[in-house]
Amino acid sequence: MRYAIFSDVHSNIEAFQSVLKEIEKLNIDQRLFLGDIVGYGANPNEAIDMLTTHLKDGYPAADIILAGNHDYAAVDMTDINYFNPHAKEAVLWTKEILTKGHKEYLKKLPVTMVADNITLAHSSPKEPLMWHYIINTLDAMENLEYFNTTLCFIGHSHYPVVIESDASNRINILKDKFIKLKSTSKYIINDGSVGQPRDRNPDASFVVYDSKDMTIEFKRVPYDIKSAQEKMRREGLPEYLIDRLTYGR
Repeated sequence: MRYAIFSDVHSNIEAFQSVLKEIEKLNIDQRLFLGDIVGYGANPNEAIDMLTTHLKDGYPAADIILAGNHDYAAVDMTDINYFNPHAKEAVLWTKEILTKGHKEYLKKLPVTMVADNITLAHSSPKEPLMWHYIINTLDAMENLEYFNTTLCFIGHSHYPVVIESDASNRINILKDKFIKLKSTSKYIINDGSVGQPRDRNPDASFVVYDSKDMTIEFKRVPYDIKSAQEKMRREGLPEYLIDRLTYGR
């Protein structure tokens, strides 16, 4: 089985369109979306429409769809007081723009799931509604005991990386584009971000997981950044959020 795993679109439909077109070129059996379809960008309603009715036959662009903290924040299901000022401003704008139907849709989405012996979460398997970040070995060690599968896929930090706990319980940080997984190891895999990359690469990011070959491949897709920025600027969204698209940070 080949999976395309992606997250953190953040209302950036230019990036989302490019990623979906790239996925269509690949031999993908299942598409998994790990949350944060809205937030930051200028097209929250359009992004939800693309996620839910992208395919020609009207089926969703993903077989499994999770919510992220920005999705829940936009429908008053999580506290936004911990958001930084730029993110908070974008969430408040998003709340005003979202249609009633889209708000109801976001409210129904889960934040974690186990499917095909894979754990899926937006932020972390440990206390998923606390929106923890997994960004170092200590974070990984705290989360490994909270899932019983070999693999756990996450988003949230916008930083593509594979964290391995090997047979000797040593934590390894893997950043290669293509990674062969070991049957004796346990993994936390971050797919990066479609619409707000933060690893100093502005291209949209997603992951392809092949369960037969036990491989992970990180994919990067260029998109029309200037178009996304121009729309954000017209809507009066924070310049900081606009500028960071250029640099991927």
